[in-house]
Amino acid sequence: MRTPGVGQRGVALVNAIFLIVVLAALGGYMVSISGVQQSTTNRALINARTLIAARAGLDWGIHRAVAPPTLGSGECSSPAPQFGLTGDGLENIQVTVECTTTVYGTAGGQANIYYIVSTARNSSTGTVEYAERKLEATVCRSASPGVDRC
Repeated sequence: MRTPGVGQRGVALVNAIFLIVVLAALGGYMVSISGVQQSTTNRALINARTLIAARAGLDWGIHRAVAPPTLGSGECSSPAPQFGLTGDGLENIQVTVECTTTVYGTAGGQANIYYIVSTARNSSTGTVEYAERKLEATVCRSASPGVDRC
């Protein structure tokens, strides 16, 4: 006759090893998810900064196109100006503003139509931090004094 429990030796050790393996796998999964979440947040921040830089370039181009001629503006720049931004998180962003002008004659005078494209790039192509945003605008300015309509 056998004594009770003799065939069950080492069962607690097997259960403990199984539990340790499961907890280690769960911990590794949590670390992986945390890293992906951090990476996603960083990419979203880079994309937002690049979009804001493109918007700043577009605003600058619109101002250059429609400002009164007495301010030294009112025409598109050629070649397209390229500039970098300063400030925390903006040092890797380059902005290029392209502008083309078309002159139309209207019943009330002459109108200038400006097509402005602002492109902002963060970092260089092929890197993890690379982001590019392009914004476009069409703006009309009357070339005739006293005429407000295009």
